[in-house]
Amino acid sequence: MPFVVELYFDPLTEASIRRAWKAIDEAGISDSMPKGGYRPHVSLGVCDHLKTDSLAQELSTFAAGVETFRLSFPNIGIFSTSEGVVFLGVTVTERLLSVHAAFHKIFKKHAEEQREYYTVGQWVPHCTLAFGLSEHQIAETVTICRQIDLPVSTEVKEIELVEVSATSCRTLHLCDLNS
Repeated sequence: MPFVVELYFDPLTEASIRRAWKAIDEAGISDSMPKGGYRPHVSLGVCDHLKTDSLAQELSTFAAGVETFRLSFPNIGIFSTSEGVVFLGVTVTERLLSVHAAFHKIFKKHAEEQREYYTVGQWVPHCTLAFGLSEHQIAETVTICRQIDLPVSTEVKEIELVEVSATSCRTLHLCDLNS
């Protein structure tokens, strides 16, 4: 099962994204995000094997040194891969890239078989709205998500280590960022 380290947002943004997930579900397109127990997030790193205890210790220290920061979601996007993903795109800032790079200095010491999409220089920061979609479902999801009042601006408040499977998401370690 993969391990993921995720950034979480302020409660208003989280509620707004959950409303989009609910609309996608109620349209009969996908319940992939709410059914899996996910929280709205931006993933910093993903791997298949992880020394969870040692990363959790370093993640606590890392989080204490990272001040909360702003993110903006200005657009809806898709990944043109077989995963069928629709997402909110993130405006890439120097601050976001520096947090990502600093995190990966720690992550690479504990992670094996990292997912290339999330490594430094390859990462496309995003917040998933639905995955596992057909081409038709992608188009329907984009139409529904056009109702989101963009851009969405949020404050990144927490960082969490989770273990995911095809049907669930389990918290292993949650940390508040320094506010």
